[in-house]
Amino acid sequence: MAKNAERMALVMVLAVGCSMLISSLGVGNESIIMVFLLSVLFTAVLTSSRGWAITGALLSAILFNFLFTEPRYTFFIYRTNDLMLLAFFLVTGIVSGTVASRLQREMEAAGQNARTASTLYRISSGFLSAGGREDVLQKAEALVHEYAGMECSIELGKDAAEGGYAIKSTSGTLGRLTLRGEEPSGQQLLILQAVCTQLGIALERENLMADREKIRLSMEREQQRSMLLRSVAHDLRSPLTALSGAGNLLADNYDQLTDCERRKLASDVSEEITWLTDLVENILSMTRISEQKLVLHKQEEVIDDVVGEAIKHTERLLRDRSVVVKLPEEVVTVSMDGRLIVQVIINLLENAARHTPPESSITLSVSVGDQLRVAVADTGSGVPPTIRNRLFERFVTQDEGIIDGHRGLGLGLAICKAIVNAHGGEIHVEDNEPKGSVFIFTLPMEESV
Repeated sequence: MAKNAERMALVMVLAVGCSMLISSLGVGNESIIMVFLLSVLFTAVLTSSRGWAITGALLSAILFNFLFTEPRYTFFIYRTNDLMLLAFFLVTGIVSGTVASRLQREMEAAGQNARTASTLYRISSGFLSAGGREDVLQKAEALVHEYAGMECSIELGKDAAEGGYAIKSTSGTLGRLTLRGEEPSGQQLLILQAVCTQLGIALERENLMADREKIRLSMEREQQRSMLLRSVAHDLRSPLTALSGAGNLLADNYDQLTDCERRKLASDVSEEITWLTDLVENILSMTRISEQKLVLHKQEEVIDDVVGEAIKHTERLLRDRSVVVKLPEEVVTVSMDGRLIVQVIINLLENAARHTPPESSITLSVSVGDQLRVAVADTGSGVPPTIRNRLFERFVTQDEGIIDGHRGLGLGLAICKAIVNAHGGEIHVEDNEPKGSVFIFTLPMEESV
């Protein structure tokens, strides 16, 4: 109130000074009274108050009567013309002051509404960048502190303590926002309500996304389960049929078969059983990996022995290929789970044999530097570009991603990646110039304790 009084007094002083100046120049009262009318308008604008505008109009009328109407320096009015002029000025001043103050208030209200709308927009857009429930809650607390200048705590759950401000969504009350400190004012209350509303929307969005992710994972697991069952049924049928046929042939025609033919049938039976054993081992390994039960039993292993075990296991499968093994000249020991790394090498060799024609060349090379590097190179048709980015995923084969294209579940490379990553290494595929592919995995060289 004191500031408004000072502003009005300053405007009146300026109006009187200007009026006396132009009066000394011989200007009539009709022009002087316009100066006082302007002072009323300025008072209404500066004070933004209808009451001060009316007070300014009354004071201006009194000053004009006292200083510029005859007889001067008295409050008497002798001429009817001056009385009418003063009356019209008073009415005009009150009306114009009232209109000006109302316009000023509306302008301030419009500005406040614009600032409020901008604040509410920033609050609503602030939640868009938040991902995850914890991030959303932290963002809500930060917005309350930034725009309302208050500290708060948020408790979720339908059983949240009473008090504070409810966080609601279409599914009901999600929790409550509780302030620490003084009670909010009108603008702060609006901000708190906006934060609670947007927080409820953001939390409901997170719940919907979580539900959608659960549905997606469930569908993916169901799809993989169906693919696994279909693949197992497909892959078991061929070897079991071969075993049954070889067994029946041996049983029914044993005496008629030559030693060479019996040896060939026995070799085929052994090969099919070996393949079935590897299939079961891969399925069990993938089961352990999927359930996060893959446990490493690390110890110092001689890399020559690990490679030799893998070559021995795949000897029958690679017997019609030209296999070249390149090992370091010195004896190298690496901390690893030897059984699992043998399985990685076996899977890579079987993959090379499966995708190369007979009499082709397969090279297994081992080198040592900052890391142990194992590479299996073949001279097959290479990896199709369509599946290169998905090659180490489950149930992906080089037959355009269709697992029934030929025998093989599409689990071997996925198992290799899981085992190598568990050891802290990496695995990838490169082109083998001029033809074929090179599968390379690396393991960290750990110092012996």
